[in-house]
Amino acid sequence: MKVVNYKDVLPVVMDNEMVKNVAGRLMIGKQDGAPNFCMRLFEMGKEGFTPRHTHAWEHEVFVHAGKGEVFIENKWHPVSAGSA
Repeated sequence: MKVVNYKDVLPVVMDNEMVKNVAGRLMIGKQDGAPNFCMRLFEMGKEGFTPRHTHAWEHEVFVHAGKGEVFIENKWHPVSAGSA
């Protein structure tokens, strides 16, 4: 098990044609002995986005602050602080 404060994990800034105004932090991953789980924290700035994509595995989203939309099963769904 690992306990870490997100502020202690350096963000990777992503800003190009595929990903706009996003900073990501890898909180827990394979390097921490978690072969089947990955926890990342993404901070999206104004007008920030990631590309539509799918995975063959589960994918969870929790919105800590702000609001936006997620694309699930060919439909946009509004999300805001507290949404999962």
